[in-house]
Amino acid sequence: MAGKKGQKINAENSHRNPQYWKKLNPTWSDEECEQKANWIKKSSNYRCIEYYERYYPELSHEEHILLRKQKLNEQKTNYPNCIDYYEKRFPELSHEEHLKMLNEYSKAENYQCIEYYEKRFPELSHEEHLKMRQEKVKTALEKMPDMSGQNNPNSKSNTTLEQRQERSPFSKKFYEKRNLTEEDRHNFTSNIKREYNTQLSYWLHKGYSETEAKEKLIERQKTFTLEKCIAKYGEEEGTKRYNDRQQKWLKSLYQSFQNNGDGRSKQSRFAKEIIKECCKYLSISIPKKEKYISYNEKVFAYDFTYNKKIIEFQGDYWHCNPVLFDETFFNKVKQATAKEIWEYDRIKKQAAEHFGYKVLYVWEYDYTKDPENEIKKCLDFLSK
Repeated sequence: MAGKKGQKINAENSHRNPQYWKKLNPTWSDEECEQKANWIKKSSNYRCIEYYERYYPELSHEEHILLRKQKLNEQKTNYPNCIDYYEKRFPELSHEEHLKMLNEYSKAENYQCIEYYEKRFPELSHEEHLKMRQEKVKTALEKMPDMSGQNNPNSKSNTTLEQRQERSPFSKKFYEKRNLTEEDRHNFTSNIKREYNTQLSYWLHKGYSETEAKEKLIERQKTFTLEKCIAKYGEEEGTKRYNDRQQKWLKSLYQSFQNNGDGRSKQSRFAKEIIKECCKYLSISIPKKEKYISYNEKVFAYDFTYNKKIIEFQGDYWHCNPVLFDETFFNKVKQATAKEIWEYDRIKKQAAEHFGYKVLYVWEYDYTKDPENEIKKCLDFLSK
């Protein structure tokens, strides 16, 4: 660590190190020293509420939040990778023109874009720019460390569930740990869907034409291709890795069908237990396929159907259990907010009822707490 004038500072003498506080206060516990060191770190960062608590102790918590919000908004105007930067400097221009300027800057600073090379080497031809881009991307891929499996610091084998939640901006714990407001969480989750780069709207907002946006989307969706493997590992090794991965995927898919049936996912384990008990009660074979209903140009799949009754097994994460998630929660896998998922499920139930079916929901949360009660609820529903 270096000081303001370049001198080296012993880590043990840093206020950000728990050892410093342990040495200063031998009677303190390790947890107290850790908390004090963390507070010092946060109180030096204008993005954290502790910063304002430290420098403005006379103000209330609400005033600290307001100051922080103002500071963050001011900082946005200092960086050309934020649209606020252009709104401040060119107030006479429209929002679309600001977006275009932001897009041009972003492309010129991204080595994966051809504009990056056009800005730095204007004397070269377009073909030379393309070649430079190809070589740069290839070199970057070669230098990229292997972060798969246990090499990933966020791997389940290296972290606890609480640690992963504290690192994920999709979790409430992420904001609680940093003392951020509910508004910060809402702003992130409400904007992330529009800006996610596996959607066409993301590239359109970046300023690409519809044709260019579709091409960028196709390129982004090809996360694992033979060409990328060859570019990273060479022709022989890359081809071998690609074929091995494809065989592994096919084997996994086959096992999934064997274990779960045609439409049942691995996440539906708790559903299998209830279905097994229901079929035993009704003296019928366990169905391999789900029930499908077409309604208003959409097709919905239902977990368990008997006569004119349907039982839906709702996984807490996949269906955003209202007991655990609020309506602004963003489901990263489904690429939808909890509110949107609930609306989809509402229409799905409406479709079943339109054709005369009665629907019962069983939540994973309820089954985990009391399996016997949920099974009894299902049997009572089927017997009426």
